[in-house]
Amino acid sequence: MMSSIVRLRWIGLLGAVLFSIYGVFIHSVPVVLLNGFNALVHFYYLIQISRRKEYFELMTVPNKDTPFLQRFVRFYWEELSYYFPDFDLQKIKKPLIYFIFRDMNPAALFIAEPYDKTTLKILVDYVTPNYRDMKSAHYIFLKSKKLFGTKGYQRFITKAQVKKHEKYLKKMGFRRVQINGEIYFEKGI
Repeated sequence: MMSSIVRLRWIGLLGAVLFSIYGVFIHSVPVVLLNGFNALVHFYYLIQISRRKEYFELMTVPNKDTPFLQRFVRFYWEELSYYFPDFDLQKIKKPLIYFIFRDMNPAALFIAEPYDKTTLKILVDYVTPNYRDMKSAHYIFLKSKKLFGTKGYQRFITKAQVKKHEKYLKKMGFRRVQINGEIYFEKGI
């Protein structure tokens, strides 16, 4: 039921180590050997995961009528409309649209528009289910200074209408603020 393989490996490793210790206390060689082997397997795969290099690329989408963007939005519409209920691609006036590719697979969609001269309003920061490990988010926000800061933007604002999204924003360093009587989340670029 766990979506993160890394978290699953860490929990498996912890459980195997604890059961190995338990096996030592009850003098059960089979419990010690089986769980010791299990711990080694989890440890091996955690090392493999940490050493794996992924290739990230940011692709600018020239306009909101791009066929791939339209198809992506249709395919993920159920989740997009859940996390971003106010999202309507056709109503965005001056969108800045980016796909984040991981190993040449479309992993995330990032859409923002100018709120004022120094602020970008994030309308969509969506990651496909297979890539929800925070790496895509770290990539876009790491690149944000170069990508948006050079254009004069100094901060991001966005709304969170779902608790999961709010939790994610807090993990990424956003803080709750009130702007013109509305609750937003804000982060400097």
